[in-house]
Amino acid sequence: MLYLVTYDMPSSPAGDRRRARLARYLEGLGLRVQMSVFELELPPLRLPVVCAEIENRIDSAEDSVRIYPLCGTCSAKVARLGSQAPVEHAALIIW
Repeated sequence: MLYLVTYDMPSSPAGDRRRARLARYLEGLGLRVQMSVFELELPPLRLPVVCAEIENRIDSAEDSVRIYPLCGTCSAKVARLGSQAPVEHAALIIW
């Protein structure tokens, strides 16, 4: 399953640190397609673990994270305009 993860955090020293920590974590899981937008290709059973890890990296009073699932049909219809992500997704390998 493809998930679109977006986040918004305040511009403050603490917000900047949380944003950097979250971005590093998400970069290890998927493809950064915009500054605060990631595409993660994950088995659905892994999503709760990822959500828990994200919750550990944010301040729920100040930060906003949204995760949108994109089914195969929907992800095939994504319109990509302008510059592309540096790398596109390869086939998903489940261990």
